[in-house]
Amino acid sequence: MKATYEKGYNISEDKGASYGYEPDKFEYHTIDAAFAAKPGDALYDRLITRNRYYQTGDKQTRSLNMDYSWEHFFGKKGSFTLQGNTNISGADEDTHINRSLEYLRENRTETVWQYYDRNNHDLSTQLGAELEYWLNSKVYLDISDNVTYSRTRTVRDIYTDNSEENIVGGMPTTPDLANAMGNLMHKWKNSFTLKSTIKPVKSFMIMPKFNWNVYREKANYHYGQLDTAAVRTSYTYEPSIFLKWKMSRVRNMDFSFAYNTTVPDLVSTLGYRNTINPLSISVGNPFLRKSHSHTTKYSYHRMWLRKQIVLGLSASYTKDINPLATLYSYNSTTGVYESKPMNVKGGGSWKFGLDYDQGIGVCFRLMNKLSVQASQSYGFLTIVDNNDPNTVPALNHQKSVGIDEDFDLTYETKTLQLSLYDRMQWNRYRYDDASYNMHPLYNRLGVIAMLKLEPFQVIAEVADHFRSDYATSEMNGHRLISSLSVDYSFCKNKCRLSLYVDDIFNKDIYYSSKYTAFQRFESAENYIHHYANLTFSYRFDAKADKKK
Repeated sequence: MKATYEKGYNISEDKGASYGYEPDKFEYHTIDAAFAAKPGDALYDRLITRNRYYQTGDKQTRSLNMDYSWEHFFGKKGSFTLQGNTNISGADEDTHINRSLEYLRENRTETVWQYYDRNNHDLSTQLGAELEYWLNSKVYLDISDNVTYSRTRTVRDIYTDNSEENIVGGMPTTPDLANAMGNLMHKWKNSFTLKSTIKPVKSFMIMPKFNWNVYREKANYHYGQLDTAAVRTSYTYEPSIFLKWKMSRVRNMDFSFAYNTTVPDLVSTLGYRNTINPLSISVGNPFLRKSHSHTTKYSYHRMWLRKQIVLGLSASYTKDINPLATLYSYNSTTGVYESKPMNVKGGGSWKFGLDYDQGIGVCFRLMNKLSVQASQSYGFLTIVDNNDPNTVPALNHQKSVGIDEDFDLTYETKTLQLSLYDRMQWNRYRYDDASYNMHPLYNRLGVIAMLKLEPFQVIAEVADHFRSDYATSEMNGHRLISSLSVDYSFCKNKCRLSLYVDDIFNKDIYYSSKYTAFQRFESAENYIHHYANLTFSYRFDAKADKKK
């Protein structure tokens, strides 16, 4: 049994700006430059909206979890197990939001005060039975069935005002009936799994598996004017198989196939409309369908013992059927986006890999992991300035080729370890409109050194982070990132004093990017990285009491 209680308070500030919908004319500008732009400036003429969000929130969570099990053994033949768990949890959240919005094309500003309290109560319990049994020395059987029931109740009351006259004690007083939400969800799930291990001969193994899931969901849901009771029963079948053949002491190969099905979340299939953020509206889609995928993989491994070489080759293919994508609609006058989940035409991907590991003499080791992937996928192009609900969105086709390499050359002795490494990621993206084609490169080349001279240990790392061909110009170029740590042990290694210095040259910025057939996303994030940390630790030895 485990019980937890947590209470938290957070404060956040976000700034954003949107520009004219001309992706081919994209230029990177800092958020400070966008807010500093004035009428008559070239950048000001391209801006559509500017916004500031200030948010504070209190949150309390509680949970109680209980696990129980009973197991019976059939000698060496197998076992039968009954097990389950029950979880009770709740959360209460109070959130205050102040939004300052500038609609530059409409020459107007707006301030929005929002407050909502959200309560969530959840009860879930699961009971399962599993039989594991050796039918004979070559056939192992595993049968399990798990039944899960959950009851979730979520209520959100929200207040929104656009006039300061209605603000009392810093809080809005007008109920936002369009975004008030309540949901009572009952969900039953039965999962039956049958799997086996079959070894017809010592060198060959077959592992088939079949998983059958039955879901029954009932929701009493209201969101704004939407008030509905929804009932859904769905089934998923997920077969898979794994084959392994040990051809000799130094050679083996394996083959696998797996088929998966994903059922869309029931709430996402309801016709709600969320307008809490006036610049980013989200809606449900009653026409969502299941998504499927299947993956086939082959691997081969070979060792040369005298030469200290291990070689691995792999090839895999994944096919996506009715994958989930997001359809965006955009108003170029107000800068408002509306998003809706939709199924899209499926794609597929091939991936080939090579792993090489070799010991060179006593002190050196060379490792290299190389993979090449080719894929194609589809997405919906953003609908711009078109409010016709019958508009058929246009498909965009993405073809990509990617190369990932992970290289390490290591020298190691009793007191010294040196490692030269290189991490490289290169992708080439091609679209129906060639003006969007790109080939971003990220390469990290560095050295790690570790010196052990009792009672000291020193670790230093220096690396060059290089990026090119990203649309955000600030991401491109070289950044020298380094760190240093020194440990001193004393009192028979029970005490340790550690000094760690991160990002010595203060160059690090966290970058992330994602490119799909419907969206190109690049972001930069500053975080605490240029600092020194001094730590003292003491280890207590566990000793048994001596009885006289």
